[in-house]
Amino acid sequence: MKVAAGIVLFNPDINRLKENISAIEFQVDEIIFFDNGSKNIAEIKTIIEGINSKFVLLTSSKNIGIAQALNEIARYAIENKYKWLLTLDQDSVVYPNLIVQYKKKLNLPYLGQLSCKRVDRNIKDDNITLNDCSVKEIKYCITSGTLINLEVLKKINGFDGKLFIDWVDNEVCCALRKAGYKTYELNYKGLLQEMGKATFSIFFGKKIYTPNYPAIRYFYNARNSIYTARKYPNEENVYIKILQQCKVQIHIIIFEKNKLKKFYSIAQGIRAGFRLSKHHDRGLYE
Repeated sequence: MKVAAGIVLFNPDINRLKENISAIEFQVDEIIFFDNGSKNIAEIKTIIEGINSKFVLLTSSKNIGIAQALNEIARYAIENKYKWLLTLDQDSVVYPNLIVQYKKKLNLPYLGQLSCKRVDRNIKDDNITLNDCSVKEIKYCITSGTLINLEVLKKINGFDGKLFIDWVDNEVCCALRKAGYKTYELNYKGLLQEMGKATFSIFFGKKIYTPNYPAIRYFYNARNSIYTARKYPNEENVYIKILQQCKVQIHIIIFEKNKLKKFYSIAQGIRAGFRLSKHHDRGLYE
């Protein structure tokens, strides 16, 4: 069974990209890169042309976002007879044998996608029990490190390009579930990831997680959470999403820098989420 890996690039850190490629190149049959108009494209080409495994580099002259870039990767994979696609962020690093472990679970009922446990570079979490390879159904998973069933992705016509970045993963989970397919998580430490510049703070004796995202990420997170809740009212409640975003604003005021810019970015994102048409822009075959 052939598996391709898809990596979306946008001005990547070259050393981290090297680490990413080295970790995955011998686990899959081909790496499909999609560059979203990176300024360091010459460096990127130099790096990937030196790898030992099969690869292809697809490019765009401008940043078309994560979702549409993933659609371009998926289209190439489908056209080249792949049944499974591992999606990766440019700064993610998979652990050894991830694909071997995934392949053992491909007979799960109504399998839409299979994810794994992740470790954040910035956070030590001793509470995660890892590597017994048990499986459970979950509501949401992140895109990076997830193995998606391309036959199923075809049925929902790919990822929703309106999202650009943030909630791309959650929305596709909703779309798969609506089509009758499930998202599973393997209890296996499979991915080293960096979620923003995450830190922990102690507040009144309680350990508080802070992602420290830039303002633009908070905008898209707010906008796309509202948009997804409006599209899938059986999955999410719009008013709860608004409340959650207000809590994020309070968290930012207490714990993060650039407080006002991030605060207003969330407010703008909430408004924008109500203005987006609920008609999707999935785009896999467009």
